[in-house]
Order: sequence, then C-alpha cells, then structure tokens
Amino acid sequence: MAIKVYIADYKKLGIDKNWQELLPYLTGDEREKVLRYRFDEDKIRSLTGVCLIRSAAAERFPGETVSIMKTDKGKPYLSGRTGYEFNLSHSGDLIVLAVDELPVGIDVEQIKDKNWEIFHRYLTDEEMSMIRGSDDPPAVFFEVWTVREAFSKEEGQGLSILDSIFSMDYHEKTVSYNGKKLYFRTEKYSSSDEYRISLCSRRRLDDVTMEYLDIWDWERRIGLIRQGNGSSQNLHKNY
Repeated sequence: MAIKVYIADYKKLGIDKNWQELLPYLTGDEREKVLRYRFDEDKIRSLTGVCLIRSAAAERFPGETVSIMKTDKGKPYLSGRTGYEFNLSHSGDLIVLAVDELPVGIDVEQIKDKNWEIFHRYLTDEEMSMIRGSDDPPAVFFEVWTVREAFSKEEGQGLSILDSIFSMDYHEKTVSYNGKKLYFRTEKYSSSDEYRISLCSRRRLDDVTMEYLDIWDWERRIGLIRQGNGSSQNLHKNY
C-alpha cells in the first residue's frame, strides 16, 4: 500500500457554498463538534476533514462499521484496526489527509509574513541560518516548521517532542530520533495563496500518491459516505 495524500481546497471544491448540506451525513458527535466553532471557515475545515477521514475509511473498509478514537496525545486512529494509519491537517483553504499502513504525520501551513524569529528556541542554528540566508525567509520557515510538525504528529506525541533530542538532516531528508530514522518530504501547493505540505514516515517517501481532489472526486467521496449511511452507520466517532 503506497502512502496516499488527499488534498482538498475547500473553496475550489465549492464546499463553502453548501457545507450545511453535508451535515446530515455526519454522526451527532461530528455535527456537534463542527457547529461548536464560532466562524464558518473553521466549521468548513472541520467538516471537510471529517468527510475526508470517513470517505477514506469507507474505501478501505467498505460496508464495515469503524470507530475513530484519539490517543491521550490527541492522535486519531481507527479502533481495532491494524495496518491502517492516517493523519489530518488544515490551514487556510486547504485540508490534507495522509493514509498509510505505518504511522504517518502530515502538516500543511499557509505561507504568511509573520515574525518567525520568535520560534528560534525550537529551531537549530542550521535551520535559522537556512531561513535567514534564504531569498524567501517565510517560505523556508514554513517548510522547516511543517517538517517538524509532521514529525511530531507521526510520533503521536504533540509539540512536546520538539523539546526532545533529535536531529534533522535536510540534505538526506531524515530525522534521527530515539534510535530510529524517519523520512520526510515537502510539497508546494499554490492557489490564491502559497502552502507548504510536509509528510513524515518510518519508511522512505519515494512512493507517495498525491490526490488533488476536483469537484468530481469530492462528489464521489461524499457518495461513499452516503452509501455507508444508507444501510448501517459506516463510521462512528467516539471522541
């Protein structure tokens, strides 16, 4: 099974125009979580993420009932399922989901002009030099930061792991941590804004399928959820 990354630009997909129509396909807990957000943009990101997770699970386990749980560190997983790992991230208009057999971490960030210097305590001297010496410091900062976020999410320990002892090799694109070697890669995405998407895994990232969803892909994925709801509840959310 190759690592698969689903990329959904919610404005390009028109989800912002009809997001309320998708609410009936969610469980009660899912709807409650989505509607708890104050701003529509946050509701849409949350809703799109749920739909991506659920449709990917319906693809992998057609007709089966599965439950999404979270570890005490907040990493989601499917209860009772081995050999199926996933991770979700969103920023701006973009929502991304990575699926694999092994633990995987993914992070996306919209490139903004921000004071990245305040993050210096998390970054190495090498990383700071890379950023400061770049023609586009914000872009390089977000590339570095998404790699670190993806690493922390792959390990399922949250940002507290960034205080641990590990080393990043940006030439080899590896992370050495706790006697393990992990691999990372970064992709660019452009729409009306620029984004960086980073992926981290315990295996080499030569075989990664990037699926940029169009409107027809999105309709098909909603159809998978709809089919599951048509017979029995295909996915229960227990967090």
